[in-house]
Amino acid sequence: MPVAVEAQSNEQPTRCKTVVARMLSVGDQFHAKGSVLCPQDRVRPLQNQQPIISCHATQKVLRGEVGQIGNLCSRKQKRIDPSKSRGQSSKSRGNGRESGKPSLIRPFGTMIMQLRPDLEWNPVVGATHYFVTFQAADNSKKLEQFVYTGNSLRYPQAWPELQYGKNYRVTIFAYQKQRIISSDHDTLELLIEEEASLIQDAVTAINQLPLSPVEAAKELDVAYMSAKLFHESIDELEKIRQAGQSNYELNRLLADRYTQVGQPELAASIGAEAQLPTRTKFPQK
Repeated sequence: MPVAVEAQSNEQPTRCKTVVARMLSVGDQFHAKGSVLCPQDRVRPLQNQQPIISCHATQKVLRGEVGQIGNLCSRKQKRIDPSKSRGQSSKSRGNGRESGKPSLIRPFGTMIMQLRPDLEWNPVVGATHYFVTFQAADNSKKLEQFVYTGNSLRYPQAWPELQYGKNYRVTIFAYQKQRIISSDHDTLELLIEEEASLIQDAVTAINQLPLSPVEAAKELDVAYMSAKLFHESIDELEKIRQAGQSNYELNRLLADRYTQVGQPELAASIGAEAQLPTRTKFPQK
């Protein structure tokens, strides 16, 4: 009877001309946990096992798949919920400061899996306080909170958790004493629970592998970006940078992620600090 092979270290020389994926967990007949995978490799789960695979270039996370890796990673992703827009926000958040609007900054991007997300928005000149509302697309009870200090809100303990699979409209009003001087709104989309579970399992598996900080950050970026979770990806890349463990590739990736979520100034800051070439056109100060 086939048995799963033991986990392999990242230090072994690769047999692939092109590495396209990694086996993140146990349970495959042919490949150990942690093994890098070539396009021609075949995968087949053991009975009652569902090993997790990360596809690098196509940013997919697969579970329990059978077949050739090149085909599995390149085929069109089967969406768990095809009705979702997959984090394609209708507007950029990058111009809030210039327009005088309290535009949402954090969470980065539109897709989230936090059930109690903290918020940060662009400060508005002259504002004395803010008023924040959350409401699901089904027009369920609106959550409301005044903010009298700063331009952020820790998700209130008194509020119920958000629900997987729902979209929420976040509206922020800037007040000057009793008068509204500006407002803005955005949408946050919660992953459905099945997809959030897959991402969380992939992240747990990656953190258990004997990878260098750089390799682990690259695998985590693939896992998060498979569901357009920009916020989690940026947080992981920033942790590596702040710890002094980043490199050119990760700095380039972090700058790209900031650009993709409409934060060109943050991208420019990373580019200037890391002396990156201006492949992305950064704004001039």
